[in-house]
Amino acid sequence: MQNSPGQRGFTLVELLVSLSITSMVLLASAPYLSDWTYSRQIKDANSKLLSAYGLAKAMALRNPEAAPAAAPAAGIKVVTGASTRAVFVCRGDPASAACDTGGANMLWSADFPAAISMTLGGSSVTSSSAVTVAINNRGVPTSGSVYEYTLSRGGSANDVSRSLL
Repeated sequence: MQNSPGQRGFTLVELLVSLSITSMVLLASAPYLSDWTYSRQIKDANSKLLSAYGLAKAMALRNPEAAPAAAPAAGIKVVTGASTRAVFVCRGDPASAACDTGGANMLWSADFPAAISMTLGGSSVTSSSAVTVAINNRGVPTSGSVYEYTLSRGGSANDVSRSLL
């Protein structure tokens, strides 16, 4: 029986060679894909933190609670749980119990990937403590200092260190 030219296909050897080349390319690109994933998670967390601070600052400048100059008019609170890290924006003092999931003063919240490690204002955000930034009615932190923050995941090449202004 003769095969006509239109009925040819891949031989088993050709198929195995192409699969091995494809697997080598995928193995070689794996470190770059994980680095891209880490970088994307950092950028996402950075965007959410800056959005939270901007919203809290806008709320503090509006000052709907008529807070005096020395008192917090709004703020952000960064908390961690078993599998997530979240940032909350609240009216009034962010350290109060009303600034939490379902709290009366909570305005907005966003989740960070749990694998992101964060330092805010010199304090590491861990599962045992929340870190807050209170903002007065002039739109500046009540502590009078600039809050530096660092987000890291997967090595120093992906770290972000900035300040909240």
